[in-house]
Amino acid sequence: MKFRNLIFFIALIFSFQACKTTEVYSDFDPNAKFDSYSNFMVLEYLKSTPIKENTKKWLHSAISTELTNRGYNENKSPDLLIKVMVKSKTKETTALTRNDNFYWGSDYYQYGWGINTGVNRVKYDTQTEGTIIIDIIDREKKELIWQGRASGAAKGSKKLSEKSVNKIIAKVFSTYPLAPTK
Repeated sequence: MKFRNLIFFIALIFSFQACKTTEVYSDFDPNAKFDSYSNFMVLEYLKSTPIKENTKKWLHSAISTELTNRGYNENKSPDLLIKVMVKSKTKETTALTRNDNFYWGSDYYQYGWGINTGVNRVKYDTQTEGTIIIDIIDREKKELIWQGRASGAAKGSKKLSEKSVNKIIAKVFSTYPLAPTK
């Protein structure tokens, strides 16, 4: 009975590990007074992976919403400059499944005893991993005061949607030192 529980627990751990979620990291300047700023501007996406226009709009909208909720206003002469960078890479994996069992018949020989020692299946998997980096810069001092980063893998052939962008940006800004006022 205990062995069965151990097997179940190990399988549970592996199933949670297989469900990779978005990982969020952030860092900020402890000397920065985040409540003293009032305006921001989102800069163009420099040195990024090429981004579709819809995704740019979604990112801009999500970032603007998060900063507006914290009491900042979007302005052409800002206190804060917001720099966004998106990077992605494709990762390919190969998994081999071997069958080293005795058999009765096979694909090649329909009858008789034998040993199957070859590779039974080869599985190829392609996964896209992406990272969004948001830098908030004090315009006067020209210093980075906060950086938030989200990275994770796209599950299957799932495409990026406005809802998922909003969710990712909200998760990144949950680590921002100034809490939302709205």
